[in-house]
Amino acid sequence: MQEHIRKIEKPPPFLGQRAQQLIIFGGKGGSGKTTSACATAVHIALTEKEKKILVVSTDPAHSVGDSFNYRVGNTETLIEEAGNLWALEIDADSVGDEFKKENVAVMKKIADRGTYFDKEDIDSFFDLTIPGINEVMGVIKIAGIIKEDKYDLVILDTAPTGHTLRLLSLPEEMERWVKLMDMMQSKHRFLMRTFGGRYIADDADSFLKKTIEDVRRVRYILSNEYLCEFVPVLFPEPMYIEETRRLIETLRDYRIAANNIIVNRVAKSHGRCPFCNSREDDQKEKLAAIEEEFTKFNLYRMPLFPTEVCGLDGLRECGDILFGRDYQYKEKSVSFISFPELAAGSRLSDFVKKEHQLIIFGGKGGVGKTSIAASTALQIAREFPDKKVLTFSTDPAHSLCDSFGMLIGDRVTPVPGFANLFAYEIDAKRMMEEKRQENRRHVTEAFERMLGGGMDIVFDRDIMTELSSINMPGFDETMALTRITDFMKENRFNVYIVDSAPTGHLLKFLETPEWMRNWLKLIFRILIKYKRVVRLAEFGEEQVELSRNVRAVQKVLADTEKTEFVAITIPEEMSVVETDRLLASLEKLKISCRHIIVNKIIPSIDCSFCMEKQKEQRRYIQKIKKEKSPQYEVSPIRLFPHKIAGMEDLVEFSEAIYG
Repeated sequence: MQEHIRKIEKPPPFLGQRAQQLIIFGGKGGSGKTTSACATAVHIALTEKEKKILVVSTDPAHSVGDSFNYRVGNTETLIEEAGNLWALEIDADSVGDEFKKENVAVMKKIADRGTYFDKEDIDSFFDLTIPGINEVMGVIKIAGIIKEDKYDLVILDTAPTGHTLRLLSLPEEMERWVKLMDMMQSKHRFLMRTFGGRYIADDADSFLKKTIEDVRRVRYILSNEYLCEFVPVLFPEPMYIEETRRLIETLRDYRIAANNIIVNRVAKSHGRCPFCNSREDDQKEKLAAIEEEFTKFNLYRMPLFPTEVCGLDGLRECGDILFGRDYQYKEKSVSFISFPELAAGSRLSDFVKKEHQLIIFGGKGGVGKTSIAASTALQIAREFPDKKVLTFSTDPAHSLCDSFGMLIGDRVTPVPGFANLFAYEIDAKRMMEEKRQENRRHVTEAFERMLGGGMDIVFDRDIMTELSSINMPGFDETMALTRITDFMKENRFNVYIVDSAPTGHLLKFLETPEWMRNWLKLIFRILIKYKRVVRLAEFGEEQVELSRNVRAVQKVLADTEKTEFVAITIPEEMSVVETDRLLASLEKLKISCRHIIVNKIIPSIDCSFCMEKQKEQRRYIQKIKKEKSPQYEVSPIRLFPHKIAGMEDLVEFSEAIYG
């Protein structure tokens, strides 16, 4: 029987309750969400042949296809070896564009009926990318698939935690949009009844009715414990434990059931290997912390495998173990492999000596971005005491505090022991709420001035107030960019080091200046056009300032002398494939990237378990060097047997990277 962290008296719902229609896997980047989701799907599909199973990915940086070793896209793809298993990687942009194409005419009609804007303004608005609409449509598509009852079970592989939390908030935000459009339509209904004597519902009413039903269906499924369960996946490491705790609190707020937690990559000693033994010893305290922190949950240990899990055979074995089969590592005869690249050391020693103003570290979740960003900041601060260095986290699920071993939060915090090193974890959600309230105040004051004689244009005032309160997904990236440019204008720091969110969220962050600039152009034109109707002077001044900030960010990102993006990967299939996609996106965005760090390489050691992993890693390292040199400097970094946490670890890690 599978080893559990404690005895479980009854099977957990996601393993034993077949009434469920949706199982969601989520957690911190690199925790093994995709593998857990795909392995669960494979096991159920192969053991219950009468069931039809669909695995869906909502991660902008999809990995489901990589996990199955299948070409999977925005159409439901049959995994032929299973016969009753399908996979889908939702292309949110494509789904959003399709929704917009089908409904743009009726949405324009509603806007025309309920706002001051003329046809030109409305056309301009809908020609732009509406932030967040694609993500919303992706969620609605999943609910639609469940409604069709085509599959017995849908298994959802989500993006890393920060992006997942935003995904879960989308139904609520979408309801606000529908409410806003209904207010616009209400103005039309009122006018028709007042001047025409009666009102007959039309296609606009039908659209609003269907849309609100779709959104409420999503909320109903997510909050119904008999239909849906969320399964967090984590490693026995402090930052994963803390992030899982925050995730579960949010799930509780949204009333989403969570009864089971997968504890992934649990290490065991193999013979006298100091590396394996150290990892096992290091995890003991963390496993005890998990037991204490999540006492109300069914906890499952999944072992650390010597090779990555992908393809149907690998997923079948992983699924069998998750569902109860005992796992015993079978020692293999593997030839000793030397790693001259590690012996030669990293090629980044000159990197920190350059006159960078902005350094962005990015890559797939779990590759070590936060540790490398923190250690780089530490190294620059040590080598150049005259430079003020700020490490800045844009990941909604922050980890900088865990790396530095100190409380940081939404404020610039000095790092103890350094006069020139600071850290900051932006609370974009709080900033967005403050901006929402500020916009409401501007609109309210403007209408009060306009209506000074006592006349009250109820619909127009309420519509404008509600519009100003909408929190468009994507504005959190804008808030982060704005704060960086504020610091730059004030010359508060010499070097900014960004610890970014995993790839999908990161690319949205980097794309923000372009779509934000287009939105601001439209806002300026409308403010000028309607300044005699509603004077929003203070609001307009803020938009001008924001526009200046956006241009400043674009200029900094395009400066190849002062800005550098460093791609981080690990020698595993899914990470290497995602890195290829990331580099292609950076080239398209014209952001300079000359360095690739290959992290977590197991050093040469006489252990069959480690050597089996080394053999696999060696293949990917050679692939990376062959395909990426000489365009990129490829720097290998060894895996440490323990988590990098606290100043002592960061000093050791920075010396391993920079010498």
